[in-house]
Amino acid sequence: MSRLVRAELIRMRASRSVITLAVVAPVFCALWVFVQVIVPAVSDAGRVANVYNMAQQAYVFTMILGILGMAGEFRHRTITWSFLVTPRREQVVVAKLIAYGLAGLVVALLSAVATLVAGLALLSAYGHPALTADVLWVLAGAVLSTTLYAPLGVALGALVRSRLVAVVLAALMFMYGDGMLGWLAPDVFRWLPTGAARALGGMRVDGGELLPAWGGGLLFAGYVAVTVLAARLLTLRRDIT
Repeated sequence: MSRLVRAELIRMRASRSVITLAVVAPVFCALWVFVQVIVPAVSDAGRVANVYNMAQQAYVFTMILGILGMAGEFRHRTITWSFLVTPRREQVVVAKLIAYGLAGLVVALLSAVATLVAGLALLSAYGHPALTADVLWVLAGAVLSTTLYAPLGVALGALVRSRLVAVVLAALMFMYGDGMLGWLAPDVFRWLPTGAARALGGMRVDGGELLPAWGGGLLFAGYVAVTVLAARLLTLRRDIT
C-alpha cells in the first residue's frame, strides 16, 4: 500500500494540472477574503469568521484534483495497467484516496495561510477587528473540510469516469445545486453536503441556520464516506473496458 501511495504522489508531482491547482487555490481564497471584507456583516465577529472561512473556497480545487486523479486514469486508459500491476482493485482505490487526501491537505494548508495573511491585512486596512478567539478553529475546520473534498473527488471520478462530466456534475451539485436548494428551502441547506461543510468551516449566516461545527463535520464526513463506499463497490464490480 505504501508503494502505491508513493507512486501516486510521484505521479502528481509530474502533473502540471496538480501544480496549477495548488498555486491557484490560495490566490482564489485571498480574492474571496476581499469580497467578505467589503460586504456588510451582522457583527464584527461574524465578519471575521466569514473572512477566515474563505480558506474553504479551495474545496473547488481539491475536489477537481481528486476527480482528475481518478477519472483521468479512465480517460487515458492507464487504469488498466494500474489494475494489472495491482490486481486487487481495492488497494488501488484506497491508495488514490490516501494520496489525494494528502495532496488536498497540502492545498488546504496553503490556502489557509494565504487566507490568514490576506484577512489580517485587509481587515486591518478597512478598520475592522482582525482576530477573534475562534479564528484558529475556523481555519482548522476550513482545512479539514477542504481536505475531505479531495477523496470525495476521487470517489466521484470512480463513479462517473468521465473527467468533464464528473467536474460539471460536481460543480452543479456542490457549487450551484446546494445553493439553489438552500435558497428555495433555507431550512434544508444545513443538512446538505455544502451546508454541512460550511458549518465545519465556521461560517456564520443570518439566522444561524447552519449546524454546529462538530455536527456539520460529522454529517459531511458521512456524505464523503457513503460516496467513497459506493465508488469502491462499483469499481470492484464494474468492467473497466
